[in-house]
Amino acid sequence: MRKPINFVWFDDSPEREATAKSLAKAIKAEYRFVNVKDGDLDNIINKYLSESVEPDLIIMDHFLDNTSSKTFRKGSTAATFIHEVFTECPIISVTAVDIKKDVDTRQKSAYEDMYPDNEISAHYKTIESIALGFRKLKRKRPESIDDIVKYFDCPEEDIERFCKILPIEIKEKENLKDKSLLIEMNRWFRHTLIERPGFLYDRIWAATYLGLTPKGFDTVSEQFKNAQYKGVFADESNNRWWKSKLTELVVKKTGEIGLPWEIGRKLVNDKKYYSKCYVSDEQYPETVAAEDETEGAQWHPMKLKYTEPHPSYEDLLFFENLRIIK
Repeated sequence: MRKPINFVWFDDSPEREATAKSLAKAIKAEYRFVNVKDGDLDNIINKYLSESVEPDLIIMDHFLDNTSSKTFRKGSTAATFIHEVFTECPIISVTAVDIKKDVDTRQKSAYEDMYPDNEISAHYKTIESIALGFRKLKRKRPESIDDIVKYFDCPEEDIERFCKILPIEIKEKENLKDKSLLIEMNRWFRHTLIERPGFLYDRIWAATYLGLTPKGFDTVSEQFKNAQYKGVFADESNNRWWKSKLTELVVKKTGEIGLPWEIGRKLVNDKKYYSKCYVSDEQYPETVAAEDETEGAQWHPMKLKYTEPHPSYEDLLFFENLRIIK
């Protein structure tokens, strides 16, 4: 049985302690809620840092309006200061403000992630994966690129390309000793490796790659359990599958050699599970494309001819070129 996660929550809304309690119960954690309402936030933060051991996770309200402080006007400022002392402690923000409209990119970069307070229960597993991932890395910090490859559970056939796409902030020897390494590893994993299909596929990309609908993929996903990402920061609520392992396993499971989107269909018995182009209903869509340019746009299986390059995403080496419906 694993040691409970230990997190600290700073907030000027004392009623949020109930939320902290619910989170702790859900992820089997021990927590400390620091009510900073009407308090001197400078003194509270400095006292905490001088008297406390680095926790597994810190949660910070973004707007700390109900405090007095000469230094910390927002949670992002406090987070940056805390990272100077607790250099390998992940900090996330839970806030009532509109994250897309009221928080700029610079402020967001101070946190590992931000969540609306009324949606936090949907992110319990992600929060748990961040805390446990950092704990694992701190227990035995990576000392080489080989260590990093192992932590990310990279298949042997992908290692050469994987090492090429690691950012300089992670892979250069001098940076492996930098105290910000774990922060960089987490942010690259969450904002590049699992967000951009290529090495890893999400549910709709994995399904389309095998010629199936997402529901069709669900019926056979157990057969692809060994393709599922199980490395550091693995998140049960946001599963990913290695493309190379999907390719290997579909050949093994069907006993045939061919295009994955053709032979993958042999794993199901009902044609209702065959993927179709979202626009034309044609068989064998080759890609997945967004409906529009908005951040929350839905993504659908598409024939390539009905798509165009997505203007919001640059092409990245070895990753899929993301596209949008024409």
